[in-house]
Amino acid sequence: MERYNILMVDDEPNVISSLKRIFMDEPYDIYEANSASEGLEMFKNHPIHVVISDERMPEVSGSEFLAMVRDKYPRTIRILLTGYASIEAAMKAINKGEIFRFFTKPWDETEIREAVRAAIVRYNIDSN
Repeated sequence: MERYNILMVDDEPNVISSLKRIFMDEPYDIYEANSASEGLEMFKNHPIHVVISDERMPEVSGSEFLAMVRDKYPRTIRILLTGYASIEAAMKAINKGEIFRFFTKPWDETEIREAVRAAIVRYNIDSN
């Protein structure tokens, strides 16, 4: 079975731990970063298939980070997590092609698991 690399970016370690727990039985290698700059560094060392980023981070917003990812690594599928109800910002990011899906915190584990599976399918389609 092919394995896929998922990068989780959040400045709160407990959020990353919770996300990792959701995917522990999946065929994914999980990488983590605490900031946008750390996230971009991970791309230099690992091919990332899916990135899940928090919206509210200290350096730049998750939407801004995912826009950078889109520009530098357009094949990577991008998912945004937001802890506040900025649906407008998420819709703007979707419409600009910066993100594949977004979730509000707290998220539904089944929905986020299915979204990542759909992202992997999308990645494979876009790669052909």
